[in-house]
Amino acid sequence: MAYTPPVTFVANTTLSAPDYQDNSDALRVYLHDGIVSGDLRATRWIDTRHVQSPLVDSYRGLQTGATGIQGGQDSGGPLTRATLTTSYMTGGKYGAVEFIPVPGSAIRISVRRPCKALFHYRWEVIAGPDNAPNISGRIPDQDERLVTISPYIGNLTQVQVASAQDTINNYDGWVSTPPSPERVYNIVGFGSKTGTLFQNYTGVGEYVLGLASFSQVDRSVVLNWAVAVEAWYV
Repeated sequence: MAYTPPVTFVANTTLSAPDYQDNSDALRVYLHDGIVSGDLRATRWIDTRHVQSPLVDSYRGLQTGATGIQGGQDSGGPLTRATLTTSYMTGGKYGAVEFIPVPGSAIRISVRRPCKALFHYRWEVIAGPDNAPNISGRIPDQDERLVTISPYIGNLTQVQVASAQDTINNYDGWVSTPPSPERVYNIVGFGSKTGTLFQNYTGVGEYVLGLASFSQVDRSVVLNWAVAVEAWYV
């Protein structure tokens, strides 16, 4: 049978939260496997078997449906799931520029047919302090060391340099007694960015979207990171 709201609102009726919630709950039940053939306008080519709930993967934070994919994951806040990057992994201590994945900040989607996708990302990073002595040609001066974070789509050969963000080393060190709200613990060494990338997938396959980093700083904490994807089949 067609969807029938349990509560009918008429003119001059006070809208209450319980009544609104009852209608919302009933609609949710109807849309999840409650649609019948008589409710569909073009019954010549679509039937109830074509209307199905998405497959929810709670481990990866994704749901995959007949029309596309959506979902993602984040750090949950500054006190949980903080991740790191370091110059000892990226070649920053040896002069080479090599991006590596930021641990835990990628999502993998399974594309079943050509689709378009929006990749949303954000991060906050605290870089350093790295006070190790500089070495000419290999390790820059303390106040010149950078951490660069960038989104990538597909693999690390597709780092989106135009969307990258540099964060300078906290060469000034931590402030034990904050002098003002404007200078809480450090005045350098903090960076953040939020952005969105568009991607057109023309082939079927497994694709990865995530964050990568290159660092000249020996240790940096990545806080409040998030990655999310919206993909729709065309």
